[in-house]
Amino acid sequence: MKRLLALTLVLAACSGSGSTDDQTTQPTPADTTTTAPVETTSTTQPPPDCPAAPYELTWLPVDVGTGELNPDELEPDVWTSVPGTNTTFIPRSDDTVAIALIRGTLPAVDWPGDKIEVFIDGTRGVVGPHPDGVWAAGWFEEPGERCDQYSMVFYPPWSREDVEQVLFSMNRVGG
Repeated sequence: MKRLLALTLVLAACSGSGSTDDQTTQPTPADTTTTAPVETTSTTQPPPDCPAAPYELTWLPVDVGTGELNPDELEPDVWTSVPGTNTTFIPRSDDTVAIALIRGTLPAVDWPGDKIEVFIDGTRGVVGPHPDGVWAAGWFEEPGERCDQYSMVFYPPWSREDVEQVLFSMNRVGG
């Protein structure tokens, strides 16, 4: 009897549920799609240069505006290296750069500290010092396109009073 019971259990286990509709499905890997990055090449032309800033400076400190500079020999810096801008350099009597008046961009570096509101020939702007002694001013005129944006960089040494006086004395002369 033990043999009959064991045989019955083995047969029952091997026979499954007895249904003829049973199907065995094996999972298949999902269809995969591989895409390669699209290669594009483009050449971006630098923007056309803006014309010179249409301002005259009617007041400068004693040692500013009397030296000589060759703009082609000056090394561009973070302020003056923006493509498409037009920079007017104003020298000191020792032939170093005192001021860079830049048309075509707002200041390249944001002010780390407080800014002072100023008016440049009636247009609202801001000016402030940087830790390295540079003072930077920025303003724009309507309609606010690229060549309507201005930066003015005062290379050290400058006092706050002299910076404000230079900005206050600026007159727009066309363009």
